[in-house]
Amino acid sequence: MADMNTKDLVKLMLDYRHGCVQQFSKDEARETIRQALIDANGGSTKLTYKSFRNNPQMYTIIETLIDQVRAEGLTGNEFFNRFVEQKNLAEGDGAEFTVKEKANLVVADIARGTQGIRRQRVAARSSVTLVPTAHGIKAYEEMTRVLSGRADINDLVDQVTEAVTKRQLDDIYGAFSGVTQDTLGEDYYPTAGTYDEDALLDVCQRVSAINDGATVTIVCTLKGARKIKATTNVSTEEKSDIYNYGYPMKWNGIDVIVVPQRLKAGSDEFIFDDDKIYVIPSNMDRFIKMVVGGDDVFKITDDATENADMSMEVMYITYYVVGVVVGRKFGVYEMT
Repeated sequence: MADMNTKDLVKLMLDYRHGCVQQFSKDEARETIRQALIDANGGSTKLTYKSFRNNPQMYTIIETLIDQVRAEGLTGNEFFNRFVEQKNLAEGDGAEFTVKEKANLVVADIARGTQGIRRQRVAARSSVTLVPTAHGIKAYEEMTRVLSGRADINDLVDQVTEAVTKRQLDDIYGAFSGVTQDTLGEDYYPTAGTYDEDALLDVCQRVSAINDGATVTIVCTLKGARKIKATTNVSTEEKSDIYNYGYPMKWNGIDVIVVPQRLKAGSDEFIFDDDKIYVIPSNMDRFIKMVVGGDDVFKITDDATENADMSMEVMYITYYVVGVVVGRKFGVYEMT
């Protein structure tokens, strides 16, 4: 590692992942990365308790790389960019989100010289604090293969980041789909029944009206989007959208966003209800909050004799929490 610092090595790793290495061929870049990791491991291709203990730079390299690649995986997700606000905190801290409730003040008619007006409460503020918790995954053997030249560094990074990103997206999607009238109360406008164009339009108008005339967006799954069809004035663009994308990207002039379905962890059941159509006002903050706290770390098992093969397991730990903080009213149309 004498001629390549951690920052340069991580940059080379990222360039290699993206296929845009400038000063090396692909094979040369791979070998350069492998040799740099061996140097960081004290010149050995074997991972042991002593090598991890004596060469902490190995942690820094892999932690930094995984952290950056994982961030790319989330920001490349349209649903994440549209509805999720992420805050990064120091370890042990929590993020406080303040929500200002909308005050519906009514102007009353009064006689001149009188003050007999019913008092109304000015908009209040409420707050919620989200504190990150630990989430971990074990990885070991793949790193040994990387050092020995039998596997690509991307293999290790992909396996770890894919698992962590999947869990985070599951939590984010689960938070969204778990929003109900029981959890939101008056901020939630529910309508249910067989699909009716006028009924859905009514929900859209109500959400717009209560949010100061804001434009609204329809959010649903692909299957749900195929169910909401305009019965009049079907445009050529709509027919083209259905042909190319499987659903109309606009419904009666309202943008439609399709949320890709995801399976609940460990099951074949979908997270989202295909029969729920969400109507979201444009002036609503990104209401799904993800707070990431502290630095991602590698943790080694404390006892070298814990595993039958005397190998050391490495646990990758990340800290985050997902919550829903709503400051605007939105609607849900549940088709039966």
